[in-house]
Amino acid sequence: MDSVSISPKADAIIAQQADGRLLRFDISNPHPEVSWRALFGKVWYEGYPKPEYVWQSTGGTDDFEPKLSMVPLIFGTIKGTVYALLFAVPLAIMGALYTSQFMHPSVKAKIKPLVEIMAALPSVVVGFLAGLWLAGRVERNIVPVLLMLVALPLFGTAGVLLWDHVPRALRSRLRPGMEIALILPLLVLGGLVAFALGPAVEAGLFKGDFQLWLKAALNLVYDQRNCLVVGIAMGFAVIPIIFTIAEDAFTSVPQHLTAASLALGASRWQTAIGVVLPTASPGIFSAVMIGFGRAVGETMIVLMATGNTPVLDWSIFNGMRTLSANVAVEIPEAPYGGTLYRTLFLAGLVLFLMTFLVNTVAELVRQRLRERYRAI
Repeated sequence: MDSVSISPKADAIIAQQADGRLLRFDISNPHPEVSWRALFGKVWYEGYPKPEYVWQSTGGTDDFEPKLSMVPLIFGTIKGTVYALLFAVPLAIMGALYTSQFMHPSVKAKIKPLVEIMAALPSVVVGFLAGLWLAGRVERNIVPVLLMLVALPLFGTAGVLLWDHVPRALRSRLRPGMEIALILPLLVLGGLVAFALGPAVEAGLFKGDFQLWLKAALNLVYDQRNCLVVGIAMGFAVIPIIFTIAEDAFTSVPQHLTAASLALGASRWQTAIGVVLPTASPGIFSAVMIGFGRAVGETMIVLMATGNTPVLDWSIFNGMRTLSANVAVEIPEAPYGGTLYRTLFLAGLVLFLMTFLVNTVAELVRQRLRERYRAI
């Protein structure tokens, strides 16, 4: 054969023999951009210095090579979920512990339904507020916000310790759960202290500009819509689920265990931390796992509160792209039956498998929890 060429649509090979006759060989490869390695492995694309995981489905020219690695999307899903749970789990579990063990029944009857109603708030509303209102304010007050992450737990713990030093005669006159009257003002004070010290800390430690220092010292870029904003917003959406299940687990702890602890001289806080919390740990784990499943499948909050950049970076100051958000963004541009169209269906399948696995584990833990309490 004198010459061989590929047809413009890459669906055939044209070969010219020595006698001038042309031969055509059909090629059946409708999706050449996709392989197991292209989807889940590193690929050395043209113009890149080394093999990388890249998601970039479209480009500005017709000769663009689609890059359809799903690794950045899976990583972004896990990253957003982890930061959301870091924000939600401590608040939800400690709030549930306080509600079940310390709050007066008349107050509990109002607080618990109010928290559960939070679950009915549409996620698009939470994402809208996070992307257009919260993100800008966090950017302008990033140092006070970071200080609050440290100050609020410290001031809240200080309130618990101070309550133990209140005279017993005075505490006996107050209704159960009145610790909140001391803890809440201290939490407000902690927030005010963080905002008051923020400018001085930024000027002294970060040369007056935290974002410039972050880039110069750590080579990190601060994006306005980042994982810190997503963690707060998505954590707000996950808290009601974790709170409800954890509170039920705390309430289900047998009364004779807490009564025995109190009879042996332990305080109510010591009983809550040393007896109630360990006994309810299977239920807490179940609550966290269900919250994890809720966060993994979240779409609108991460779509509106992040930059939707598919990057492999654990930095809390930049964004990410999750599987669910990617499907929502890309599906309007995906030609029916094309490679991108099929890849998005695969992304949906991967997301389904992740949530199915998490929910299955949570259900197994819940069943074991019921059996354990039934035996007690």
